[in-house]
Amino acid sequence: MGAPGLHVLSKAPYNAEPPSLVELVQHPITPLRLVYARNHSEIKSLKSSTTTYAVRTDGELQCLKEEKVITFQDILLRFSRKEVVAALVCAGNRRAKMAEKTGKEVEGIKWGDGAACNIRWAGAPLREVLLSVGVPDGDRSSYEGFHVCFASYVAPCEDDGYYGGSIPLADAMSEGDALLAYEMNGNPLTPDHGFPLRVVVPGTYGMRWVKWVDRITISRHESPNFYQQRDYKILPDTITSKEVAESQGWWSRVPSMQHLACNSVVADVCRLTSSRPDEIKLKAVGYAYSRCPISRVEISVDNGKTWEDAYIRYQEGRWSWTLWEAELGFTSHEEAETRGRINIDEANSGHLKRNTVVLSRAVDSLGNKQELDYKWNLRGVGYSGLGEGYVEV
Repeated sequence: MGAPGLHVLSKAPYNAEPPSLVELVQHPITPLRLVYARNHSEIKSLKSSTTTYAVRTDGELQCLKEEKVITFQDILLRFSRKEVVAALVCAGNRRAKMAEKTGKEVEGIKWGDGAACNIRWAGAPLREVLLSVGVPDGDRSSYEGFHVCFASYVAPCEDDGYYGGSIPLADAMSEGDALLAYEMNGNPLTPDHGFPLRVVVPGTYGMRWVKWVDRITISRHESPNFYQQRDYKILPDTITSKEVAESQGWWSRVPSMQHLACNSVVADVCRLTSSRPDEIKLKAVGYAYSRCPISRVEISVDNGKTWEDAYIRYQEGRWSWTLWEAELGFTSHEEAETRGRINIDEANSGHLKRNTVVLSRAVDSLGNKQELDYKWNLRGVGYSGLGEGYVEV
């Protein structure tokens, strides 16, 4: 069950990404057929259960000592409908690139650069839902030390009997853009994307956007679920196996991943026609994202010695991804030799064939920059090394 045409990375559970980055970045809002699929369990179709589907709420606050139930119909009828454009990004996006650049294997599905998308979500504001069950309205400091734990008991997962994740309560209450979503791009969610209800937490990695959510708990502790406690953490590069991580207690020593790291990807590089025989002209396109708006994307064709600003052609609101493009030019064989990798094509009379490398680096509105240096981690999560594209000239 999933969009046809995706490149399938695992069948059970179903995980897949779009086969073409070129096509992916043609769309400011990602069409459903190009939205990556990430699952830790089988996909359940709950279309026949919408009249009985409900979210149960409980927790350590006095107002939630007794469980409260909110039905799916309540979500549709009692709360305002809010639209938010937000990038959905897998924490393992670019995992294959981490393995390639570090020369070390990583544990997990070998995602390429396509485990990211940009969706127009719609649903009930999570803040409104939490207020309705008695969570007090206050400032960020009043929520210090509390977490919102989301859970789905719809299907058992690979490593736990249910799927769960959590975010700080302050993030849920102060931002106002987190949703219990029931629509994507103007249509009801599909089963593989969480129908009838999923969590949307803009600016946060997708593993916290729990699909088929049916329980919300306010707790003084993060979710106890496997995927919060013993996965999706950036372990030190000295930890080379899960056994070492377990025996040395690293899972409890490393914070859970939450906010998106500043990142960019070069989706395509092509050569443009030039009126000058000694000029090489290139066009590069790609995407970028972070926990806040991208302020600029920089491009280099001399291995990072100099950088030029790309043109940002799409950005919408606070949480969307950024689509960018850039045209670059350089002249003379001597200059070109410093601007990329050179291979001698021995099968073609020894002619030089330059595989020019185009690098991208994103900078966000908080001043965070994409990493120049990157470290390996066991699970291959959170990779944000420079974007790279290649073209033969």
